[in-house]
Amino acid sequence: MSLQLASPFQDNAVLQRDQTLPVWGWTAPNAIVKASIAGNVACCISNAHGEFLLRLPPLAAGGPHSLVVEASESGDRVTLQNILVGEVWLASGQSNMGWTMAASLPVVEDDVKSAEYPEIRFFNVPRTAVLGPQSTVEARWENATPESVLMFSAVAFAFARRLHKALGVPIGVLSSAWGGTFIQAWLSRSALAMHTPVQDWLATYESAAWGESRWDTMIKTGEDGRVSTLPTDPGNTGVEKGWASAAFDDTAWPVMDLPTTWQYAGLEFSGVLWFRRTVTVPAAWAGRELSLRIGTVDKQDITYVNGQEVGRTGKGREEQWWNVERKYVVPAAVLGTGGTLSIAVRAFSFVHDGGLRGPAQSMKVHPVDAPEEAIPLAGGWRYAVEHNLGQVRETHIMGHGEQNSPHILFDNMIRPLIPYALKGAIWYQGESNASQHDLYGGLLRELILDWRRHWGMPRMAFYTVQLPNYMAPMEHQQSSKWARLRESQLWAHEGLADTGLAVTIDVGEEKDIHPKDKMPVGLRLANTALRITYGDATCYPPPAARGFSFGEDGRVTVDFHHAEDGLSTTDGAPLRTFFVAGDDRVFHPALAEVTGSTVVVRSDAVPRPVAVRYAWADNPLGCNLANHQGLPASPFRSDCWEIQPDRGVVTEA
Repeated sequence: MSLQLASPFQDNAVLQRDQTLPVWGWTAPNAIVKASIAGNVACCISNAHGEFLLRLPPLAAGGPHSLVVEASESGDRVTLQNILVGEVWLASGQSNMGWTMAASLPVVEDDVKSAEYPEIRFFNVPRTAVLGPQSTVEARWENATPESVLMFSAVAFAFARRLHKALGVPIGVLSSAWGGTFIQAWLSRSALAMHTPVQDWLATYESAAWGESRWDTMIKTGEDGRVSTLPTDPGNTGVEKGWASAAFDDTAWPVMDLPTTWQYAGLEFSGVLWFRRTVTVPAAWAGRELSLRIGTVDKQDITYVNGQEVGRTGKGREEQWWNVERKYVVPAAVLGTGGTLSIAVRAFSFVHDGGLRGPAQSMKVHPVDAPEEAIPLAGGWRYAVEHNLGQVRETHIMGHGEQNSPHILFDNMIRPLIPYALKGAIWYQGESNASQHDLYGGLLRELILDWRRHWGMPRMAFYTVQLPNYMAPMEHQQSSKWARLRESQLWAHEGLADTGLAVTIDVGEEKDIHPKDKMPVGLRLANTALRITYGDATCYPPPAARGFSFGEDGRVTVDFHHAEDGLSTTDGAPLRTFFVAGDDRVFHPALAEVTGSTVVVRSDAVPRPVAVRYAWADNPLGCNLANHQGLPASPFRSDCWEIQPDRGVVTEA
């Protein structure tokens, strides 16, 4: 066979500095293979299957270089151009890591415009989920430009840009993420098989994944190749009822404040909803083409203006449009000489959430040639339910094509990258595992060790985004799943060198699980890496509780790591969201005061406290403890109690 290099070895690649450089691929069996770069040469011989792997000596940061690989007997030769040497990182997780710069507009508009960084390069691994370990991926290295950066992970770009500016060396990012995925899909089979809490689950899956009855269902696959249990669109009956027409009287319809998901607004089902809004526009708009922007629609939509369809996005069971902003052109004839626009949006979501998700600033209408005349569209919209499809949560049958099958994303989107030389990984995932918070800490810890074993790097850096604030704000939430998940993330890193957390409890959004502004997240990850991996003492860590002292006078003293310069608040106001409980395990709001590197907590309602909590909620309302650099403290609790919500009984966790 002709000489073929592994997928990451392409023009414009970034290689890891100061490490031996594995180069691998395929050629004829038992062939001598030689690689050379910057005056360094390494040789090996391919095995009986034509597989080869050699290791070039370490290189200092710099370039550009040419990497030449040749098979001596066949004469095959591959030359890669414009190779840089610097720092290489793997960026992985679910949708908040995969969230692109394009999806973050207009928040990152200035970041996109200034994204001329020829020494920042991304290798975007495509989403693939087929049975069996894979050896290649279809991807290529891209330099950061205002055009290409739109498809980069926003978190990873902010991370790479900060490192590039701080270190002054090229930065390469292997980006491998998939929205809505469980951590179990990113672990190797061997790790899952050795992890006792999931062994039975893995065995149950394997007893069915290759079974004949499972494959009989493959004839029912959708266009994406997956065996789907998702409902299909029952049909557009709303347009027949006149719901798209400007003349339709929708005054009897209830009002929903957009942007939001209809589940957040209390409609706990998947299906089809219509949203209508009528706006008065200036007379000067008559006869002009208009730009209609309604933000993102989860998942598909058909949009009408004055009864005429002006655009639609998505068909069948396509899920990929849920975070794509809708921008439709309204022909001049639609408005005519009138002064009103009747906008109707048919939103179809066949699984999980649905609705017009915004952001609010992206919901507007204006003449195509006059964006400064925009009329905002966020706010109250009339709505009606066309089809209630019930709560749809289970998307596909596990196995071939389903991304949430055990180890399938490791096999498809991580294994082909091993053992490409890198410095470490950044990880933003956990939302999909919130209901498994009791398992998550062990799984995350195992994933760190699993990837280190496969790369052969016992000190491979690994930095995690602790989940941000999300959902309805509360001061304290006894049974918060997200608080427990954050706690599991914190625990997973304890005692593991070269790991750390980026605390983001202050940068989430109440109504959106995907906060638009990813720049602070990437920056905090980068500062964590600069401090731990690169030894930059000017990058401070966030404060973290490390000890609790319960005094006879009813005061609780909380001692903190990383608070040598003292503690503060993010807004200059008194500390909030501290709660204490006594032996009855009922939590009460508490007064809290900073004393140097400690916080003293008390409550008149609890004369003898035995437990203290801070920011213990999905979205802790007003939590404000920070260090003097403004970095927020990680939420914490001193107890290990858990509530059984169905019975209201307190038990040991």
